[in-house]
This record gives sequence, C-alpha cells and structure tokens, in this order.
Amino acid sequence: MERFDGYLFSKLHLIGSKSEGPTYFLQQFDYKEYEVIKHAHLWEEDPELHKFLARKVTIEGAMSLNGIVYKNIMKYKPTGVKGEKRLVVDLKLGTDILWVNKMPPGPQPSQPMDLTLMVKWPYRSIWEGLCPSTQMYDFFIEHEGKTIWTWSQGKVFAQVITPVHIPGGDFHEFPEVWKVNPEDIVSEGTYTARAIFIASGQEVSKDFEVKMAH
Repeated sequence: MERFDGYLFSKLHLIGSKSEGPTYFLQQFDYKEYEVIKHAHLWEEDPELHKFLARKVTIEGAMSLNGIVYKNIMKYKPTGVKGEKRLVVDLKLGTDILWVNKMPPGPQPSQPMDLTLMVKWPYRSIWEGLCPSTQMYDFFIEHEGKTIWTWSQGKVFAQVITPVHIPGGDFHEFPEVWKVNPEDIVSEGTYTARAIFIASGQEVSKDFEVKMAH
C-alpha cells in the first residue's frame, strides 16, 4: 500500500447531466494533481472524502491509470518521523559564484551552469517509488521569491506511471545544465537553485551568488 500526501479538493463533474456530481483531487506538495477515485456513484458525494475537503491529508492506497484508489484517508501526517527511512538528497552546483557577462551591450551567448541532483539510499536494499510520468526530477532557479527558470518547462514527458528504483550504496547523480541567458539576469545578488526528486517528493536547495563581469 502506497502513501500519498497533499491537499484534497473537489470539482463539479458532468455539469448539467443526470450524473452531475463532485470529483475529488489531491494536490501534492510538488503541485502535481491526481484524481482520487471515490467510493460512490458519479452523482453522489463520497462521505469519507467529503469530510476531508480543503484540508491537508494522508491517503493510503494505490495508483491506477485513472487516479489514486484510496483505502484510508486521514489528517496529514508529516514525514520524517523517528524511525522512518528516507532517501538522502543533495544538490551540487557547478559554481558558488556565477559571473554573468553583459558587455558589450546587446545579445550575448548563453553561459552554462551545471546542476546535479544527488540521491542515495543508505541501506542494503533497493528503494522503490513511483512517478506519475517519465519525469523523475526537476530543477528551479529562484531570485527574490520568483522562479526565473524551470528545467522541465517546454519539455514533454509521457504520462505513464513510471517505477523508480534506487539501489543502496553510493549517490546516484542526475545532472542537467542551466543555460543562462545574460539578458534574463537583471541584478546581482543571492540566487537559489532548487531540485525535487519527484518519486519521493523530497526537495533540496542551495544558494549561490550572481555577479556581473565588468
């Protein structure tokens, strides 16, 4: 049995038909949304799900092609409790100071910055998880509370449930490159690189400095 954490909400489905009724969805903390299959007719409320609407919840059940088939639903129980085994995640940056060249004025070639998500299962076994698509991770660059770059933006991933296996031992590396357009960098300062490993929902972030080359 799998565990799904998130915010439960509903939408009205089949509006205007005899089967009009609520459909339930779980918004996970990485903003992905999945339908939660209700134990009721299309036009009926699911009494168990309905009483948890607009709340953070923990659902126990299984992922199917149509959504989450739930067995139990309860008030959200945060992970990280004592005794729970979790993956170790880290983020490696290609540099601590990114020098951006905006001279001479006008279009400049992109500058690469390496980003590597590192994931380790520190036990003599294999960690197993699921991704809702073929996308296993994502990277973000943030500055002053705004996201200025998302690795997955513009990419297409097959919408199929994808098993993920992490053998115990050393770190497994997932490297990508942020191709920095100097025109997108408007100011110096502290920027944040953030990565998420979707199969476990774990995030990691690191700050770095951006300076202008004169």
